[in-house]
Amino acid sequence: MKVLIVASAATLTALITYLMVVGEPILLPLVIAVFASYLINALTAASRAIRIGGKSLPAGLRLSAAIMMILLLSWFVVDLVVANVGDVVARAPVYEHNLREVTNRAAAWIGAEELTVVRSLFEGGRLTSMIRNSADGLMRVVASIGTVVVYLVFLLLEQHGFNKKIAALFPDSAREASVHRVLQRIGREIQTYVWLKTLTSLLATFGSYVVMKVVGVDLAEFWALLIFALNFIPYIGASLGVIFPTTLALIQFDTLRPFVVTALALAVVQFSVGNILEPRLIGKGLNLSPVVMLLGLAVWGTIWGIVGMFLAVPLMVVSMIVFSQFETTRPIAVLMSADGELRI
Repeated sequence: MKVLIVASAATLTALITYLMVVGEPILLPLVIAVFASYLINALTAASRAIRIGGKSLPAGLRLSAAIMMILLLSWFVVDLVVANVGDVVARAPVYEHNLREVTNRAAAWIGAEELTVVRSLFEGGRLTSMIRNSADGLMRVVASIGTVVVYLVFLLLEQHGFNKKIAALFPDSAREASVHRVLQRIGREIQTYVWLKTLTSLLATFGSYVVMKVVGVDLAEFWALLIFALNFIPYIGASLGVIFPTTLALIQFDTLRPFVVTALALAVVQFSVGNILEPRLIGKGLNLSPVVMLLGLAVWGTIWGIVGMFLAVPLMVVSMIVFSQFETTRPIAVLMSADGELRI
């Protein structure tokens, strides 16, 4: 019997994974829209503290203000990305020339005529082509925001009748109350993670932006935005946030000093936030094992790419909460937790 249950669970897991891979164009924007709706509802709830004449603002007004804030933020991000991607593509030949000069000096320093591995980047403008292809990929990601917005609008319209659907699905009042508790906890955990991660990412972004502005790295605003986003990816995000602007500093300037200063300063900023401040905040906010975070990063990154890495932690938190509600899957939730204790 147990063998049959395990086989059925493995088959179901494989089928769900296959459907997520095949249905990525449809499912991924929907999942992003769901998390965006949680964020909008969190902003709506937080704005309840704003009082005029001793009374809170109407719920409809608060919801509209939260939606407008998210839309304005999305517009700012898209505008910044589009503008800076064009600048990067326009400057690609200059960066290619500077990188060629740097590699020639490095080859001379080690006593070689040229570095064969790096030389292949310059054949036929390959480096410029790589930059343009990367820019095209980024623009495709930006273009998918429209689909997310459509899903988000319908989710917000549907949420008013959601409680009635839960009541219809679970006629038993005790079971209905249990489902509402689970959904509330999921929302609370996601909001906690988003708020804390946003705070630490903003601190890392501000410190990195100051460093890049002082050094004079091109497109400092774009790199600051990218660092903010990458900090939502556990473990590797902070490293990528150092590598990308540091690489630009290497090919932008004709000396190595700006490159070294940028690399060291950004590393100090990311280490201070990621290894000192963040564990104290996130560790208290989430009861998720670091090993599970790393495993989730690999799994969701494989299924949904870079966006899956952004969503890995919230998805693992949701999985742990759901697993904790059933006797057969509760041991899995215990293994996923950081301390073995479940907040059921």
